[in-house]
Amino acid sequence: MVVGAAVTSLARMNKSTTIEPKQKICEVCNGSGICGECNGEGFILKNLSEAAAAKARQNAKTAATRYTAGLAKKWNYCPKCSGSRGCIVCDGRGTIK
Repeated sequence: MVVGAAVTSLARMNKSTTIEPKQKICEVCNGSGICGECNGEGFILKNLSEAAAAKARQNAKTAATRYTAGLAKKWNYCPKCSGSRGCIVCDGRGTIK
């Protein structure tokens, strides 16, 4: 009877302490779980080329527009994560099984 109780208790302990398979850190996001392309923002700003920015600054009429003429004004969703902001390789977990 004592042996039977010991076997039952060992079986319960084995069920509750299952060993999880080792997980590797995601090499794409270095374990952070965020997209490396957009740094977790979900979008990327469209920058003007240097020639287009210089031309826009030259055509600006006031000092304020001269300063802002060369800055990025439009944005696109990140092409790598499609705006989800998480790493697509590890689904934002940071680890891979």
